[in-house]
Amino acid sequence: MFHLIPFAVGVVAGAVVLQLIRTDKTKAGLEKAQDKLRGATVSSLEAIEGASARARARLAGEAAPAAEAQAETPVGQEDQAGEQLPVVGEQAQGAAGAEERAP
Repeated sequence: MFHLIPFAVGVVAGAVVLQLIRTDKTKAGLEKAQDKLRGATVSSLEAIEGASARARARLAGEAAPAAEAQAETPVGQEDQAGEQLPVVGEQAQGAAGAEERAP
């Protein structure tokens, strides 16, 4: 018998909620909340898009000078501190293969 009481309370509560959802005032409130949520989503997506564009531009700006400097440096040349610069391109692959074959 006591198991039927929570079931009956749930049915009554569900009926009350359905009646509240069907009213015009509730529908208007839900639409207003949906519009605000949509606006917040659009705003945050625009902010993410802007941040992504700035990061992309910054990374592209940093990559271009590094690529130019690497292209201008001949293979086997020393830098200003006198340290050997890394070998680039096919010579790097050949050197790596030679090291693997060495006993």
